[in-house]
Amino acid sequence: MENENKRLEFKGSQFMALIPFLIFIVITIILSFLKAADLNMMIGSAILGLMVGMFFAKDKGEYWNAIIKGLGSNVGMTAVLIWLIVGIYGSILKSGQIVEGLVWLSIQLGVRGAGFTIIAFLFSGIFAVATGTSFGTIAAMGPVLYPAGLLLGCNPAVLGGAILSGSAFGDNLAPVSDTTIISATSQEYTNKDGSAEIGGVVKSRAKYAIPAGIIAVVLFGIFGGASSVQSTVAVEDILTKYTNPKGLLLLIPTVIVIYLAVKGKSIFTTITVGIIASIIIGLPAGLFTFSDLIAIENGAVTGAIPEGVAGMTTFCILLMIVVAMGNLLIESGCMETTVDWLNEKVIKTPRDADLSIFILSTIFGILIAAINTIANICVSPFVNSIGKKNKLHPYRRADVLSGAVCSFPFFVPYGGAVLLLIGAMESVSSTYSFVTPLDPSSFFFTTFYCWALWFIMLIACLSGWGRVLEGKGGEMVKELPSEYKLDMKKAN
Repeated sequence: MENENKRLEFKGSQFMALIPFLIFIVITIILSFLKAADLNMMIGSAILGLMVGMFFAKDKGEYWNAIIKGLGSNVGMTAVLIWLIVGIYGSILKSGQIVEGLVWLSIQLGVRGAGFTIIAFLFSGIFAVATGTSFGTIAAMGPVLYPAGLLLGCNPAVLGGAILSGSAFGDNLAPVSDTTIISATSQEYTNKDGSAEIGGVVKSRAKYAIPAGIIAVVLFGIFGGASSVQSTVAVEDILTKYTNPKGLLLLIPTVIVIYLAVKGKSIFTTITVGIIASIIIGLPAGLFTFSDLIAIENGAVTGAIPEGVAGMTTFCILLMIVVAMGNLLIESGCMETTVDWLNEKVIKTPRDADLSIFILSTIFGILIAAINTIANICVSPFVNSIGKKNKLHPYRRADVLSGAVCSFPFFVPYGGAVLLLIGAMESVSSTYSFVTPLDPSSFFFTTFYCWALWFIMLIACLSGWGRVLEGKGGEMVKELPSEYKLDMKKAN
């Protein structure tokens, strides 16, 4: 019992436990502003931070024991396993021509101008919800929808904002997105074991995401058109290269996954069923072959399954290390002292706790906009501690956190999403002379969904809309029982 309560001690102050975290954050911010975000370098900076932090620990053996304990934490390992399974699922969907199915549908709808801008937002959102990848959505949709939209009379900046908005919508709402997974699994219950259930979180945040999406559709409809159609023939030439109506069949596994998640089924069960359904549907339909899933060529294993795992491996390693750094803050008492200070000086009510989480998450999103997942990972331990101390339900914490990190990172000029879209424009400009890459600042005010979501979450924090607290059994309650409040005061 004595060892369990023993603090990890640092020279000078417990706040020296922040040194590894600060080194990692500073280097990551510099990379972000230099438009040179690299996950391997982020991992390297985190390891460097841990090594430097060792020299400030009084007991270096206990220091590394705390790190190892963090590496194997339930929060980190749960997210890692979910990410690896999701990586396989998303990779199979992408190889199954779901983009081509959506493009075919856009041709059948025959929309132009602002109408096509709305379609770009909706289809990007559908793809992002299906695959759970915002960057993958931009990379897949940008080169197809952007040049076609220009010829159909769309406003270039608003069209780009529509693609970015769609990717953010899916990132915020999809049960298989890294943002949803991290925001949920990082928020632990106080009165029972475990963390926020992903299906419950998706259901909870829909009341914010859907109104933001409706506002975005209206704004894209108002501002999305700019000029007359230039060449219908040229548009058809672009789009018909990327059409296959059978690709829409892979929306069926997406519906199944969302349904099972919202119904409260385990996310592991949910995604496994999604993978099985995708294979059962995709193989007979000819959307992919078995060798597209896994094959051996010249001694190397290729295909959607190994590529899906490989695409998530670096993220998983970084997540584990950041969680380990967070455990240093817990073991040293730094996190508890910080949260206690906030509760004494700043946070007096659940509303204050909401706003503190929202502002802190927004700041991290702005500073680490290169990859919003990293901002999510970094700020989540602070959100968890503040929320638990103030009895905010894990669903509420996850919703506020996700709403903040799915806003600014998608439209600040140095954000990874914006830079990826610019890269997509540059790649197609050599093929289509009418495509001129825009300045990264062009999308700051045209990514309507992200702005709408940010303001909706701000209003929710200020007004208390959707705010729920954690009851004695972990249930959602609007107000804590009086005897429970008394127990809390005695515990504090």
